[in-house]
Amino acid sequence: MKPFDELTRPGKIRRFRRLAEAALEVYGFAEARLKFITLAGNAVYRVFASNSETDVSENDPFVKDQYLLRIHDCREQDTDAIELEMEWLTAIRRDAGLPVPEPVFTADRKLLIKVSVPGIPDKRDVTLLRWIKGRFMGNNIRPNHFKAQGRLMAQLHNHAQHWQPPPGLTKRRFNPDGLFKDDAGAGFPNSEAWALLPESYLKPFEAVARKTTQVMNELGKGSGVYGLIHGDCGVDANVLFHKGEARIIDFDGSGFGYYAYDLSLALEHCWDDKEHLRYRDALLDGYAEFRTGVERQLKHMDLFLAAFYVYMGLWTIAVEKVYPDAPGHPQRRQRWLERGLRYIESRRLY
Repeated sequence: MKPFDELTRPGKIRRFRRLAEAALEVYGFAEARLKFITLAGNAVYRVFASNSETDVSENDPFVKDQYLLRIHDCREQDTDAIELEMEWLTAIRRDAGLPVPEPVFTADRKLLIKVSVPGIPDKRDVTLLRWIKGRFMGNNIRPNHFKAQGRLMAQLHNHAQHWQPPPGLTKRRFNPDGLFKDDAGAGFPNSEAWALLPESYLKPFEAVARKTTQVMNELGKGSGVYGLIHGDCGVDANVLFHKGEARIIDFDGSGFGYYAYDLSLALEHCWDDKEHLRYRDALLDGYAEFRTGVERQLKHMDLFLAAFYVYMGLWTIAVEKVYPDAPGHPQRRQRWLERGLRYIESRRLY
């Protein structure tokens, strides 16, 4: 049998399907149908079961008998981080009933299983989530969608502020070390990527990192400003809508960070849109309906979005260093660097 790392992308997908089928047996869905979605780090499948005893009401955020199965990339997150994500989502559903993915337990009450099949090295972490109703808005996005997103993010942050993670479980951190120094899944630390940053970006990016570090140190890490956050909550990627209600998906990249940083990312894809100010006002108006007294944090949103661009610039350099022959990396790196510099200059952060 050909070694897994020597397979083409279609070859890897075929082997992952066998692993997905083995995982469904553990979850009790041996007869379910699988539909491949993507292989981008994680291998992701939509699962169509049948004749389950699970009832779904009109107001339920989930589609009956449909699930999302993830075969996790062990290079991006360790088992503890995935377990924390699943525990957090379970708590959000149990405590607050918010429209986020709901983890599915195995018969012996496990939120995560390890599965192996011939042809794929090592056991892989696998999780199963209920499929959420909703759709991406694409070019039809309006201020009311941002307001709905703001409402949901405020409730999510309220829950994170008061929820105590299980001891021993941890996740990545969106703080100065996590953004500008530590390895974030690329296998090459951002601290070393600085030396590979093109000279024209170095001083602006250093200025943002310095200012961000100062502000985050001043804010501290009290539960009112810092806790578990989604970390990639944009309407262009991970926010669905159903009958005007926002639903947040894909908590795979979540971690510990500043709530204002989480909010700033909601505007990443549209800061250069002519409607940006309306979108921002709507997002914050919705947020204020459920969370107040946070004005000191929110005034740093522009800086925190700039910090995200610095992180992405360093991360794309790190990825290209680890996978020099992978197609598309140089173009992606340059896009992120240029967009980040334009943003930093537009906000006069350098």
